[in-house]
Amino acid sequence: FSWSQMRESIDIDGDWTDTWGSDHAVTPFAWNANTITVFDNDAMWAVAQNSADDPWSPSLWSKYDWTWDADGELYYCQSTYNAETEELALEADSADAGDLATGCSGFSWSQMRESIDIDGDWTDEWGGDHSISPFAWNANTITQHNNEEQWAVAQNSADDPWSPSLWSKYEWAWDDDGELYYCQSTYNAETEELALEADRADAEDLAAGCNGFSWSQMSPAS
Repeated sequence: FSWSQMRESIDIDGDWTDTWGSDHAVTPFAWNANTITVFDNDAMWAVAQNSADDPWSPSLWSKYDWTWDADGELYYCQSTYNAETEELALEADSADAGDLATGCSGFSWSQMRESIDIDGDWTDEWGGDHSISPFAWNANTITQHNNEEQWAVAQNSADDPWSPSLWSKYEWAWDDDGELYYCQSTYNAETEELALEADRADAEDLAAGCNGFSWSQMSPAS
């Protein structure tokens, strides 16, 4: 039997992906492999010791800052990454949350979103390629997604050949064998709201539940 350590929850606990495609697993105890020793939810920062095998500053100290913009989107800045001690990391200036464009030591803050369960590169059974992140499905810009309900809403690119700048809803499902399928159940909604409100595809009918057509199977791209 062993005792389990508990800490106050950190406001950004969870799995995130940034706009550069990097993943961030954040808990009250760690930011990826770096060990969080102290954090402040009100001031929105955390101090962590870098892992011993960190490729840039092994075993030194980092300060992470986070903030939300007016639209509720999350951003972070690793404002300090090579402090010699925890105390120096704590004393380091925080990033400028009022300037998301250049307030991270002269660089932009990085946007983060909850990781999407089907993040990655896929190929469907028709030979189509799909590059998926919390921010985009190929060239279409994802604005919202829900891992539990297994859907994403995206605005089509301006040069989409079928419905430029309109809105799509993508849905995904796994069959009993663990194979992944998707359905672009809406592709020409006039607004994001209409795409969100559009009828769902039928995940119980992979043969004909995608607007009368079959769902498309996807496999990891080789």
